[in-house]
Amino acid sequence: MIAISEAKAKLTELVRTADEEPVLLLRHSKPAAVLLAHQRYEDLMERLADAEDLVAILEHRLEPEETISLEQLKADLNGVVASA
Repeated sequence: MIAISEAKAKLTELVRTADEEPVLLLRHSKPAAVLLAHQRYEDLMERLADAEDLVAILEHRLEPEETISLEQLKADLNGVVASA
């Protein structure tokens, strides 16, 4: 943990530290931001996207939407194309 005012002077050092572990930046002694290595950020964003996908799948399984047959879909699409 380091105050933002101190971090300005030590940015290069903090970036190196962030390669090993997240660095918590404080503003008025309260958490304000986290400095992460870029790869760690990318990994977290990918895990978040995967978790969101799983939630969407589970929600769909719990409340499936109305489905239509392939034949009905084709008929509906033909009507759209014909009117365009």
